[in-house]
Amino acid sequence: MNQLIATTHQFFLFGMGDRDKFIYKAGKLLKVDDGACAYEWDVVSEEFLFADYTVKLKLASGEEVVLSENEEGFYINDKCITSSHINLPNFSEYKYAKHLRILLQEVLFNIKDGKPLPNIFVYDKPWYRDGAMVGMVLKHSNNLHLIKDWVLSITELYDRNNKGNCEPDNLGQLLYIISLVADKFHPMVQKIIDEAKRIMSGGLLTGTTDYSHHEIYSTLWLDYALKQLGLDNSFISIPQEFDNYARMFWMDKAKVERVTAYENRYNEKYPYLWWAVKHFENEPIDEKYLEITYPMSWEICASEANYEGSRIISDSYVDNRVGAPHTWHASEMYLYLIENKI
Repeated sequence: MNQLIATTHQFFLFGMGDRDKFIYKAGKLLKVDDGACAYEWDVVSEEFLFADYTVKLKLASGEEVVLSENEEGFYINDKCITSSHINLPNFSEYKYAKHLRILLQEVLFNIKDGKPLPNIFVYDKPWYRDGAMVGMVLKHSNNLHLIKDWVLSITELYDRNNKGNCEPDNLGQLLYIISLVADKFHPMVQKIIDEAKRIMSGGLLTGTTDYSHHEIYSTLWLDYALKQLGLDNSFISIPQEFDNYARMFWMDKAKVERVTAYENRYNEKYPYLWWAVKHFENEPIDEKYLEITYPMSWEICASEANYEGSRIISDSYVDNRVGAPHTWHASEMYLYLIENKI
């Protein structure tokens, strides 16, 4: 477990999907939206059952309180606090079933007002890159209904989340997100294609992603999304050149194998990058990266995050610039474990 993620008190997040959001820690159940205390108990002991979405409390009075969340809602004992239907597979056919249940919870918790956020504490807008990865998880778990209204309402070609830049990978990511809940007649589809052709040169999208040139990575997303919608992709050309983001695109390996590779070192700040390349290479994961913790996903020192929002979890999260859980990281782990059937 990354030591920056460890906090003085264990905590657990309740409110998957479009439900109201809560955090339990140190005998208190806090509302995430304003930090108000909804319930408080004189706790003698706590038992966290992360994969069961449950926290069991033993009180000084001798009573027991059970906080739990299931497909229909979040409950304190038998009292429903917030409800709506979501799908929560048990993953019984997988070796890492508990991991998958936790990772899915971390993705679903970060859906707010129907929008997939990287982390609801430090971001207030969706990112198309993270949203596309979340979409893959929601498709697999049969939860696309949670973001459908947001997808159908999108009118902007770029999310402009990196200092207002129009990042070319957004075009393919947005097109893929649309393909999950709509067809080629979605009003944004032709606008995306027209914009892609406008900024193309030699069959590749031009421009910078994460402040660097990743034209192959960006174009791979566009190519993949066009195929999902059954649209023409003959105007795209993927050359054999270096792009250190390309092997994060494990979704269509045949298009990437000719692209020059680079050494994939684990990055504790942005671990999703490492997981994506591991997925592409189909390489085994050392058990030290599969320890059951909570949260299991994070991002550290991101340039556009407002870490003050993490204070409800821990002062150390703010001081060390931690956003956890994080949907891109959780999604990459989830999708690796699903595809590799382990």
